[in-house]
Amino acid sequence: MKKLIIPTFCFAVLSTVAFEEKISAAPLHAEQANIEDVMFVQVNSGSLNMRKTGAEGASIVAKLANGTQVTVYLESKGWAKIKANGKEGYVSTKYLSATKPGTLTKSAVTIKTTTKYVNVSTGSLNMRKSGSDSASIVAKLTRGTQVTVYSESKGWTKVKANGKEGYVSTKYLSATKPGAVKEAAATVKTTTKYVNVSTGSLNMRKSGSDGASIVAKLTRGTQVTVYSESNGWAKIKANGKDGYVSTKYLSATKPGTVTKAAATVKTITKYVNVSTGSLNMRKSGKATASIVAILSKGTKVTVYSESNGWAKIKANGKDGYVNIKYLSASKPGTGSTAVTPAKTT
Repeated sequence: MKKLIIPTFCFAVLSTVAFEEKISAAPLHAEQANIEDVMFVQVNSGSLNMRKTGAEGASIVAKLANGTQVTVYLESKGWAKIKANGKEGYVSTKYLSATKPGTLTKSAVTIKTTTKYVNVSTGSLNMRKSGSDSASIVAKLTRGTQVTVYSESKGWTKVKANGKEGYVSTKYLSATKPGAVKEAAATVKTTTKYVNVSTGSLNMRKSGSDGASIVAKLTRGTQVTVYSESNGWAKIKANGKDGYVSTKYLSATKPGTVTKAAATVKTITKYVNVSTGSLNMRKSGKATASIVAILSKGTKVTVYSESNGWAKIKANGKDGYVNIKYLSASKPGTGSTAVTPAKTT
């Protein structure tokens, strides 16, 4: 009985060993094909990390330069087991190519490119490493720079300029070199106007906004070329600079030239009539406005207009506003029937 058991047990052990050897020699799965294929490292910049295992966090065995020839044993789940420069490890399959970088395939030769030009109004255009505002800057391209366009996507254009490759915003490229005037552009009409401010100067700003930075200060009578007017702002050119000014401070005629309509403006003469003290002449028709001059009783004034209880006048060579109730048509003391005010303002 013992003799029968021992041979049977030995046969079972030998059969198990043979079965395991057969499994280990079995062919790889379909996804692990390309056994001992020759491929090449293809990276745009830097080098490719060869890791100990097929995982991003695995330790780095070696760094492989662009174009390095490798022997691929198997590929699985985006990783390739390879041998390169006498070492074995794993690399990402997306950085391997069947052709050595620099050798053009037939399909690559048919890629079409176009030529465009940098068209920025001021400064320079940033060429970035990728199509993102936060990507690092590869180069700065000046207005009119010729670029070779490879592709355009999502507002970004892949270009080559001055021997470098990168991405620029599509909106700053044009098919024609800046400076070439199109026929349509030549028909733009402009008008001539003049700065008309009563005091000080007029701010010409970078854009049509009160908060925009000041480009220049324009004195009264400055001639300007008006390109367009919108929302109370005029786009102009003055003294060789472009900018925006408020339309209310521009006039079609140069200040100081009297038009026919202006010549018909009528003025009247009146007199300061206060019971005591003097009369304040203010900068505007408001009791809180700053005082321009102090007028004594009987002062002769020229009245330009009267509105809302205030008179716009000229007295002693100065312009300002006074309260109407402290003016009379006749000089105080001449026996007129004018009412004498009770107080000054």
